[in-house]
Amino acid sequence: MYKSLAILITDRINKYGHLIAISAMEDMVWMKATEGVPMHLGHDMHRPVGAMIPFGLYFEPKMVRSLGLTLIPQNDEDSKQITDFKKYAHLKSIKNAVDQNDNKLYELVKSNIESEFNYLETGTLSIFNENIVTRIFKELVDFQDKDGLIKLEDLNKNFTYKYQGVFFHNSLPLCIYSNSFFRRSLSRHNNFHFFFLDELMSMQNNKDITIKISLDWDLIGYSPTFLESMEYEYWFGPKYNDDISNIQKGLTKHNCSEFERDYHGISTTEFFWKDNNELKEFELEELRENNAPTMEDFFGCRYMHSIYDTSKETFVHFDGAIRGYDSDLYFERIDQNMTDFGRRSEYTKLFRVDGKLELKNWKSLITNYMQDNPLIYEYFGIAKPKSELDKELDSKSLMQQLVPHSMNKSDGIKLLLSYHNKNDDFENISHSVSIYDVININGEDKSILEDEIIEVKKALSRLGKILNIKDDTLYGIYKDDYWNIPCIFHGKNDPTEDIQITLKALSNIFERMINRGLETIVSFTIAWTIEDKEVRVSCLGHIENLYNWIEKFQVIPVERESLKKWLDNQRTYLNETFEECIDKPLVQDICQFDGVLYIKRKIVGEEFNLELFSDDKGLSYRFSIPVEKEELYDDIINGKIKPVMSYILKKAICSVTKQDYHKSPYSKLLDDNVHMVVEELEGLTFYWSDKQII
Repeated sequence: MYKSLAILITDRINKYGHLIAISAMEDMVWMKATEGVPMHLGHDMHRPVGAMIPFGLYFEPKMVRSLGLTLIPQNDEDSKQITDFKKYAHLKSIKNAVDQNDNKLYELVKSNIESEFNYLETGTLSIFNENIVTRIFKELVDFQDKDGLIKLEDLNKNFTYKYQGVFFHNSLPLCIYSNSFFRRSLSRHNNFHFFFLDELMSMQNNKDITIKISLDWDLIGYSPTFLESMEYEYWFGPKYNDDISNIQKGLTKHNCSEFERDYHGISTTEFFWKDNNELKEFELEELRENNAPTMEDFFGCRYMHSIYDTSKETFVHFDGAIRGYDSDLYFERIDQNMTDFGRRSEYTKLFRVDGKLELKNWKSLITNYMQDNPLIYEYFGIAKPKSELDKELDSKSLMQQLVPHSMNKSDGIKLLLSYHNKNDDFENISHSVSIYDVININGEDKSILEDEIIEVKKALSRLGKILNIKDDTLYGIYKDDYWNIPCIFHGKNDPTEDIQITLKALSNIFERMINRGLETIVSFTIAWTIEDKEVRVSCLGHIENLYNWIEKFQVIPVERESLKKWLDNQRTYLNETFEECIDKPLVQDICQFDGVLYIKRKIVGEEFNLELFSDDKGLSYRFSIPVEKEELYDDIINGKIKPVMSYILKKAICSVTKQDYHKSPYSKLLDDNVHMVVEELEGLTFYWSDKQII
């Protein structure tokens, strides 16, 4: 599987005017962090393209973002896994909804069920059974006109439109639905194109028009289970004016680009204007790339017809339908113009508006009725919503390329909360390093940590706690002012106190470092268990900022409800304490899928020809910059970016005890006049940094 980081939502007001609270963002992550959800192309449940694991919330000054791990198949085996996962997730969702409903829906409608039935879940829990609505609400049958449409004023006698295509009964806990052909791919497994339905229903009190609509007679739902869907694929109704003078007369065809065909499943849309004295008639038909997934050999194409009265300067009629074709007829249709082919389709009318409909409202209704069809914008001369795939990516600076973790005190604190599968390995140990770096030596993977973890171990020891580290762990030293402290997991016995002690140990270290005038950027991660999940809180920032943060928040709540309130406090603290600082460093350069904010150094590549030499000043290095790219490397030439040495520590002695430094009770960070003497090392390597330690 191809893996990538995705931004799902933020705590800012989005283009639809929605603002998601931190508690709601946390709910979304909590529910699916260890399960994941299927990903679909264009919100079409019949087009699975991957899986998404919403694993964390990322806090920066002035913004919180929900992060997800996307999994995209790269071969047939991967694709099968995605398809199987899609089926599993779908069946599990329905089963959970049925179990939670405890037969309430079934008991209400069982006397009207004929033969076999199925449960569905699209917005509400519902039962699919042919013509079940006609048996439960017989009065609705008599309200139909010759096209099967019902006036809203008749429908409103016993039902109230909620939104997103659903009508609630006024006294029973039941709901009925708009025709399934209003849904994506004409499928009951998909959401409605509800922008159109909601806009149309918002006009029901307009005395100048009469609205009729078609219903789904085979689906009955349990209204208390209704949940509003949020589809954040931006589709907007432009602010149209009342001018139609620039609309071309006759037949015009607009064709989708290759990407639009693949993404939206549309090949062509035909538009036709004709004059009939004072009346101008407009027709539109959309030609699809694929047949309807839940119907046998059926290409369902959206169709629209309107009449504009030039004497009244308004539309007097507007209706929409689905024109259906079998394969043979459809292949014949796509080779001919709409005006030449005639009316040889299977025709299902979906809605009708008669009366006085303003032109700007007509244009908006068309745009929303044809949701997911970008050719509508093109026809009316409006800029299309631009795909993120069409936008040019900002080029990275040299600093972002070579030192992607570059950070300063003014950049504030970065914080990542993430949820993972429960960790049972260390539940009976108060403090354990649970995530290790890995280095490959002669074809064998070895666990390795940055050597300063020993300072954390010594700080915890002075507070009465033992930090558990694997015996075969290697220790690396980086000669820069960045420090990755690995994830420390806290066992089940007393995580509240144990986490507090860890924070105190870190605070003691940071305070001493500040007093020595150090400017170190540090990452650390705290982990524990809540219910069936492991929680990780990872922090990244300058030692002074982190010290002040720990002094402010000396306790991290270990129960979920208290933790949610704590998260709100984190947002407030970061927003009030620091200036806005978004993506410095870039989120994708420091957020790891395991929930750790990680300083990931870049090795000095072979193209720089770095070599070591000794002189009277000691061990030195020299390197060269590729001549053809010299102008791109100003930050190196000016000394802002330098190679820094790293190595694996083989033997180190305490300056006080003259014994193994790792076993010495003295600390180079916590004590005065103590240092570590490196006697043996291996694996000398150079990385780029903007904070070199001499």
